[in-house]
Order: sequence, then C-alpha cells, then structure tokens
Amino acid sequence: MHKSSVSGKLRVGRPLVEGGTPCLLFAAVRGREGATKSWRCVSWNSSAERGVLAHEAHGGMDRWVKWVERLLDVAACSHVVEAGEPYLTELHCQLGGTESWWQATAVPRGEGFALWLKDVTEARRKDSKVREALERALEREERMVAEAEFRERFIGVLGHDLRNPLSAVMVSAKALSRQGSLTSFQQELGQRIESSAGRMSKMISDILDLTRARQSGGIPLFVLPMRLSTLCEQVVGELSAAAPERCILYDEQGASDGVWDSERLAQVLSNLVSNALEHGGEEVPVIVRSYPHGDLQALEVHNPGSPIPGDRLATLFEPFQQGAPRAGGGRKRRGLGLGLYIVKELVQAHGGQVSVHSTAEGTTFTVLLPRDSRQALAVNHAQQEEPLGREEEETAVR
Repeated sequence: MHKSSVSGKLRVGRPLVEGGTPCLLFAAVRGREGATKSWRCVSWNSSAERGVLAHEAHGGMDRWVKWVERLLDVAACSHVVEAGEPYLTELHCQLGGTESWWQATAVPRGEGFALWLKDVTEARRKDSKVREALERALEREERMVAEAEFRERFIGVLGHDLRNPLSAVMVSAKALSRQGSLTSFQQELGQRIESSAGRMSKMISDILDLTRARQSGGIPLFVLPMRLSTLCEQVVGELSAAAPERCILYDEQGASDGVWDSERLAQVLSNLVSNALEHGGEEVPVIVRSYPHGDLQALEVHNPGSPIPGDRLATLFEPFQQGAPRAGGGRKRRGLGLGLYIVKELVQAHGGQVSVHSTAEGTTFTVLLPRDSRQALAVNHAQQEEPLGREEEETAVR
C-alpha cells in the first residue's frame, strides 16, 4: 500500500488489499465549521500504480491522483459516506498529451470511501472510432443527398429554363429564313442563328447526359424492336446532308434486327461519325458498317488517316477530352468533348461495349451490342440504390 503525505491525519479504515483491482482511498478535508471542502486521496494499492504508470505520459502517480481529486464530485462523494450508497462515474484523463478513461466506483470505507478503478481506455477508443466512422458516413450521406438535389435542380434548369427559350430562338430563326422578302445577307444571318442555336442545344443535351450518366440511375433508355440498318441509313443521310462536301458511306452486312433504343443508338452513330468527320481528312470517306458478330450485333465507324497517339487512347472515352483535328482535317473543334464519353455510357447502358483500334491505315470504332438489351436494363435497374425521381427519366422496357 502506498500513502500520501496527509494519510496520517485522516482516518479511512483498514489498509487496502494489495493486488487485484486498482483502488484509491479518500478522506474528507473539512473546513472550520466541519463541512467537507474536498476529498483527498490518502493511499492506493500497487495495482492502481501499475495501471496509471502504464500510461507513461500521465506524469506519474502523484500528478494523476491530484487530477482525480479535482475531477470528483464533492457532493456525490459525500453522499457515498453519509448514505452508504455507491457512486459510479467515468474519469477522462488528459495529462501529458495522452488520454485514458477509467470506470470508477466509490463505496464507503471508514470515514471516507474507496474508489475502485477499471481502465476502459481501449474500449472508449474503439467507441470513439465507431462514432467517428458513423459521423463520416452520415456526412457522406448528407453530401450525397445535397448533390442529388443539386443535380435535379441542374437538370431542371438545363432541360426547361434554358432549352425552352433556345427552342424559341431556333423556331424564330427558321421562320425568318423562310421569308421570301429577306436579302441574302439577312437569310445568312438567320441560318447562322439557327446553326448556333442547334450547337447550343447539342451542348445542353450532352451536359444532361453527362449528369444522368453519373447518377445512380444512369442515362434512361426506351427499348423497342428495331432494325439497325434502317437507322444507319437515316443517320448517314442526315449527316451527309449537313456536310455535303464529305463522303459518308454505309455498308450493310447481314441481318441487323434487335431490341434497342433507336434514338440513343442514333446518337451513338451520330457522335462517332461526327468525330470521324472532325478528325479525319476532308478528301477521305467515312465508312459505317453493321454486321453480325456471333451472338452480338456490331456497328463500326472507320476513317483513313494517321493513328491516334497512344497517350490519347487511354483517355479517349473520358469526359471533356478534345483532340486537335488531324492533318488535312478542315473542321473546327466543336462541343464540350463529351461525345465519345456519351457513346461509351449509352453502349454500356445497352449491355454492350465500345472499343477503338487506330493504326497507320486509319481509326475504327467498334460497338458490340447484345441482340436484346432488356436483360441488361433489368440488371442495371436492380443495381440502382434509389429511383431517379423524374418520370421522364425512368427506364421503359417493353
């Protein structure tokens, strides 16, 4: 048993038993009128000293005991002695740059009380880690909810607040261009307005698709039985009319029936052909092919020209990637660099994959699609953690 310098003046009963549970003996320090002013530790057993010294940074037993004396509730300790009822508390020590936690139980002993201690530091540290992990998880959830709300507002602004006035500009420009009384200069201005508004509309659509692709629901699809060759002929015809100075050829090889989203596949093909027109030479043709590939349907876009640099191939399908037009290419860069990223997302939403092969003979983008994309859509839907929240963006499978 270890004694403090005041132990001889204070009566606390029989000595402490050595070993076992750490324990401190306390006696009252009284004022002039006999009232208890504080409680002072007068002795402790070797288990208490070993337990405290295990936390080396506490600064030794004397310092730790003084800290306990300051922390104890005087009234609660007095009630232990007067009423004979135990007092349970937890002591949190922050001495010497380290922390420790002690479960303390005070029981009456003579004219004072014994304070039995249990080191619960490891348990409290584990609890603290669990609480911190829970707080981080809650913060992440709150951020995700806030981001989802922002995306919904963002999509709403793009899809309604910007698109509607832009549509009005396009309709007005078309109406102006049809006026027979306009001069050639005025007609040219109207066509420029219409063309610029069309590019802005395409950018808005790309940003909407980027936002949807990064949501848990992904880009919505509406799949129906269709013939890919019919769609290819339509898209090639439209792009040829828009770029009459270029040669775009379509080569149909075999059956091309399947269950896909025709509008989204038209977007895939349009993006791939536009990319080939932009980065290929004006004197060389762009060739579109469709053909069976085992159980899959293949769609291929090829243009002759110099190969894509290897460092660009690794990030070609990432968003906001814009490469310089190739030598001989007269078309300027347009858009936000989202075209190939959207191609990848749309193809993957169908359960397919897209790849690129670029050599000295030219560059070929190959899309492979399952014949029926409904199974892929069902899997994607099952993996969604929550619905998109907008009826017009729900995936429809027929």
